[in-house]
Amino acid sequence: MDIAAYTKSTLTDHPARLRILDALRASGEFSISEIQGSMPIPQGTERLLVFGGDGTMLDAAVRAARSGAAVLGVNLGNLGFLTQFETDASPEDIAAALIGGETESRMLLECRSAAGNFLALNDVVLRSDGTRPLTVSLFVDGQFADCYRSDGVIVATPTGSTAYSLSAGGPVLAPEVDAVIVNPVCPHTLHSRPIVAGGSSEIVLRLSSEESARLVVDGRDEGVLRASSVIAVRRSQTEARFVKVGENRFYERLLSKMNRWGTTA
Repeated sequence: MDIAAYTKSTLTDHPARLRILDALRASGEFSISEIQGSMPIPQGTERLLVFGGDGTMLDAAVRAARSGAAVLGVNLGNLGFLTQFETDASPEDIAAALIGGETESRMLLECRSAAGNFLALNDVVLRSDGTRPLTVSLFVDGQFADCYRSDGVIVATPTGSTAYSLSAGGPVLAPEVDAVIVNPVCPHTLHSRPIVAGGSSEIVLRLSSEESARLVVDGRDEGVLRASSVIAVRRSQTEARFVKVGENRFYERLLSKMNRWGTTA
């Protein structure tokens, strides 16, 4: 099987990564390419084995989706909500997942804006570019839904529902739920609350004529949007694919990870 091992350059010498890759090569089952940072995924790669935390997984999953590969993650970070294995995992278990594991699809968002077009696995965020709150008009499928006066607005996938949106008081959605979340950050009006829209809905956010904002996609700052700018967010036709490991025990995993949230140990 053709696989690529992806990590950040600062983690290439991590003992768990070296141990696992050495064992996979010794098995004779895999042809392994090693890539870092913005290096392209080799053509024909069937699985992208990712070593890192959730930030690395976000970047890798979107890149893998464009190439058609499925991702399998080994957590070298803190929370590791998106990864399937921890550093103490056996190479045999990882090999079995790479070869025989089924895959599950995850929604990606497509964001169109003056700053460019982007894909997101977790979320698209408009964030205040200064000390003043934003005024953002929300339209869902062409219908005016609200006018937020807030520190920002998050549009999140079910995968992203356990990330920034959760910190801002949003609901948790299981990965298979066909929906998107629109969540104002620290709204200045009591009626403004998260909205769960259909997965096929088009979400349009329009800035007021007086304020600029920063566009943040999966935690990456993609630049400043000028006053009166509009962004459109909807489900992409491209989907991310994750290798499934064992039974789907989302809620047990959620509880376990949330109990570790915010800790550094």
